[in-house]
Amino acid sequence: MSTTTPRGAPPHPNGRDPLSAGYVAEVLADLVRIPSTNPGAYESDVARRVVEHFAGTPVEAELVESLPGRHSVGAILRGRGDGPRLILNGHLDTVPIDDESEWTTDPFGAEVRDGFMYGRGTCDMKGGLAAQIGVAHHLAARADRLEGSLVLHFAAGEERAEPGTLSLLEAGYTGDFGIVTEPTDLRIAAATRGLLPLRIRLQGRSIHASRSHLGINPTWGLLWVLQALEGYRSDLEQRRHHLLGSGSCTPTVVQGGVTPNAVSDSVDLYVDRRLVPGETIEREVQQVTERVLAARPPGSEVGVEVTVAYNRFEPAEIPVESSLVERLVHSVENVTGTPGEVYGAPFSSDVRNLVNDAGIEAVNFGPGNVAECHCADERVEVRQLEGAARIIADLATDLLMAV
Repeated sequence: MSTTTPRGAPPHPNGRDPLSAGYVAEVLADLVRIPSTNPGAYESDVARRVVEHFAGTPVEAELVESLPGRHSVGAILRGRGDGPRLILNGHLDTVPIDDESEWTTDPFGAEVRDGFMYGRGTCDMKGGLAAQIGVAHHLAARADRLEGSLVLHFAAGEERAEPGTLSLLEAGYTGDFGIVTEPTDLRIAAATRGLLPLRIRLQGRSIHASRSHLGINPTWGLLWVLQALEGYRSDLEQRRHHLLGSGSCTPTVVQGGVTPNAVSDSVDLYVDRRLVPGETIEREVQQVTERVLAARPPGSEVGVEVTVAYNRFEPAEIPVESSLVERLVHSVENVTGTPGEVYGAPFSSDVRNLVNDAGIEAVNFGPGNVAECHCADERVEVRQLEGAARIIADLATDLLMAV
């Protein structure tokens, strides 16, 4: 699937408040109408549009090729001094459309209804990107007062744990503090789960089903593999993180066989394993392997192989007493009248690159409810778009601007 960037200039403040719901929603609609599904259209068209949003401003923006033919955007609004650098990070790609017939709106129409904007990516996470653009325009109008610098990431490939954010960090778009504008319902996620996608392959030997006793049927192995995973899941519930609770272990997909009247050569079981800080991918792969092998009945000829199925996310956290968390708690209160709520994000995100790879003090914080993305009629509350922009702008003013 390929797309062409819509003609016409992108929204520009033109005297309007770039933190207002109207402006941020208009930017979001512009981004949603450019598909950036992964896999599918991918990110380059919307990346070029993001660069256009900074035309005529002091924001320096460029395309960064993160993967062959696929682009992220790195941008910077430079301060006049050597103050701190604040990164605003978000990803350009979205998940594909599963069944368009389940939608009540055009998935790329950006329709506003009952205070919500609907469309693929509205919540995850072009709403956060629109807030970043609004904040950048707000600060650009005050650039002569900036001591620190605002760094902007619009990353490729996050939905599949690809190295978009990492490529921007390697290109020099780094900083001292970071906000990943994933949907958190305007809560502050000081901790974030990791993702370990497991594939457990059961290897047998195919044969006509009428002579199944002469083959090795790997499908029967699902009985003891699932039993082993159930025990493993129960043990995980005893490991508690103060913000995230326990990790999880969820069998999701079974694949195998060619025809119903033949024993299959192999069966694959896919498992979604969510990690909490303190757990590592390497150790958990080892744990699952040991448990599954121990559960295999004596004399069984079914082979077992446990591997990481595709790209993965490590968990990440910073202390709740950190400077960034405390400042963001106060910024939420300054804008809403209520102190910010600190919690643990149940999903995974590129905050892992900022915290684990670059050593940056960073959190997830943005508009939208994660329960309303990756689904038909994905949506984000328009009021939260403005809330996110104003809260992040308040924090950025506190960190970057001269008194």
